[in-house]
Amino acid sequence: MIVASSLDPTSQAWAFGEVVGYMLPAVIGIGVLWWLTRAWRAQSTPPGSDPAQGARGKRKRTWFIAGVSVFIAAVASVKALAEYDPEPRAIETVAADGTEEYPVIVLPELFDRFRLLKGEDATRAEDEVLAGRKLPHSIRTGYYDQDADGSYDLFVMVNSADWDPKVAESKATKSISTEFRNLFAGAKARDVARFDPGRHGGGLACGHVTGPDGDQTLCAWSDAANLVGVRHARESDLAAAARTTLALRDAASS
Repeated sequence: MIVASSLDPTSQAWAFGEVVGYMLPAVIGIGVLWWLTRAWRAQSTPPGSDPAQGARGKRKRTWFIAGVSVFIAAVASVKALAEYDPEPRAIETVAADGTEEYPVIVLPELFDRFRLLKGEDATRAEDEVLAGRKLPHSIRTGYYDQDADGSYDLFVMVNSADWDPKVAESKATKSISTEFRNLFAGAKARDVARFDPGRHGGGLACGHVTGPDGDQTLCAWSDAANLVGVRHARESDLAAAARTTLALRDAASS
């Protein structure tokens, strides 16, 4: 579920690169300024003139160029600091109350109006969803039935740093926005929107995906340790899917 991204515009490295992008031209400009004014600053004292006055003139010209250099550096620094606003890494996620958040995901047997499928019902749902495909061993799955007909209405995929070191490594380097961008791009999702992640903080997003019977909804939540995808087989309204996903998240986070 977590795919590597070569460019992360929300990362600290990207933000630092933008700072360098502002400061480097300023440094080059200051260097060019001093090089172009070297002859003017070092003008010799004309014969017969006061040497002390000539020295004062050199100092004034030097201080003038120094002042211009400081002004250029100050403008570039202010602009760079204004643009330096990286999104925190996923591992730095905090709960809504500001405390550190590291929930363990345990899929509940019941939440809201949904029941976790087991036994033959779960096997049948898995065969229907995966159709012989294999998910990575690090992903744990669950299938939920809403209307007690034995068929799945939600397909849940849990990937966690609790059991996968690759997830822990990704959480330590990537932002939640990057995780979502990779996940939804891989699923070819459309109309992706962010929603209130609730009391656990982090991020919650949903988008439309194409299912066998038309539009379905894929939602995902992310925190300091987990990235969970929830496919809604019979729900195409993003806001409704987000509410159901948030209810599952609250029930599964311990």
